[in-house]
Amino acid sequence: MRKLVFSFAAAALGLASAAFAQDAADAKPYTVQCAPDADEGGATVCRVDRATYVGWRTFHGICHTCHAQDAVGSTFAPDLLVRMRQIDKAEFMKALNDGFQGQVGVMPPWKQDPNVSKYFEELWSYLRARSDGALLPGRPKRLPAEQ
Repeated sequence: MRKLVFSFAAAALGLASAAFAQDAADAKPYTVQCAPDADEGGATVCRVDRATYVGWRTFHGICHTCHAQDAVGSTFAPDLLVRMRQIDKAEFMKALNDGFQGQVGVMPPWKQDPNVSKYFEELWSYLRARSDGALLPGRPKRLPAEQ
């Protein structure tokens, strides 16, 4: 009986650990709030946390050259809105760090470029927000700083 109780407890703990790991994997690395904005004539404006905003800035300063405005892809670089749903964070970070050879082109490694390498986490936040559909195309605004 004691062995059975221990086995049941160990199994329950394993399930709880797996559930926690899944929750961590599902956690959103961004905060996005989209709503109509009177200052913009009633147009919907998205406000994002600092990391996501820095990711947007980095992407549109460097990555958009190949992956196009708002990460929708080009004739020689993939649509990252689709790609981000197919890979996990480890694969994403590896591709940024080491580069990636695709069917059509090659993405260089960004580990040596401080204009990109310092912002891998922020790029992850921005691209996840876009691929999840939480962040609309265009320039987001910053959420007010936390107090």
